[in-house]
Amino acid sequence: MALWAEGADLPEGFRWVPGTRPVGSVPEGETSIDVDQTNLSVVVGDRVVVKWSTTPLVGPHPASERLRRLVDASFEAMPGVWFLLEWCHPDGGWVPVVTATDLVPDSSDGWTWCLHEARVAVGVEPGPARPFAADLGRVTAEMHVALADSPTGPVATHGDYHVGQVLRGTADDRLLVIDFDGNPMLTPEERVAHRPAAYDVAGMLMSLENVGHVLSHHDPAVPAEAVREWVEQVQAELLDSYRAVAGDLLDESLLTPYVDDQIQRELEYAAAYLPQWRYVPEAALRQRGKL
Repeated sequence: MALWAEGADLPEGFRWVPGTRPVGSVPEGETSIDVDQTNLSVVVGDRVVVKWSTTPLVGPHPASERLRRLVDASFEAMPGVWFLLEWCHPDGGWVPVVTATDLVPDSSDGWTWCLHEARVAVGVEPGPARPFAADLGRVTAEMHVALADSPTGPVATHGDYHVGQVLRGTADDRLLVIDFDGNPMLTPEERVAHRPAAYDVAGMLMSLENVGHVLSHHDPAVPAEAVREWVEQVQAELLDSYRAVAGDLLDESLLTPYVDDQIQRELEYAAAYLPQWRYVPEAALRQRGKL
């Protein structure tokens, strides 16, 4: 942060990529964040999240292009970007070593707020529901419009799109998309590839279903039909809202095959990073009569 604030020159092979925040004084104090399995993140001065890549630095990498295009399109449903520090891999591709973005105060992680909404909807937790699915569909569509190569695609997809990648403000319900590093289980070439918009949409639809599987796992007394009704309702609301904004970007014939692909990726992710998550894709397979 100090080097960036000073506008310091970097060694050969490194470069600054500016965001939307002007160079200024460096906030003081650091606090580690322990929720990311594939990166090291710290909060600086209660203002900035600084994420260091801890996975092997091989190029090409999707975050740089995605963030540049979203900043250029004035996409507002993401934390403000301070800067990226990139390194030129020997193969010529630039990869982000450090990404600095606004800390979003008073926000809730997607798995937390979405599971809470599901639990409220089926009567496990008290309180009024706070509708979110239509806003999530709109934000997803606006992101894809900004990342689309043409009005009918393909799209520089988020690549690892699920509710955990969407923060929600605890006071204003504002939704913000985070983490454009792509799926860590894919090769660099696969991660930067532009795909149909259905790739991300299917990932989010599957993620909403996964919220239902998590709810059923922890609250087995809740009727399965009530959980399915909630999942189907929010999925339908998301799709309706997405269609209204995205126009012809979405090829809906691709949703089912991409959902199947997502289930397989969930299994691979659980095996590599989070074994306790395996019950979720297994529940999805059982629901489809494949296990």
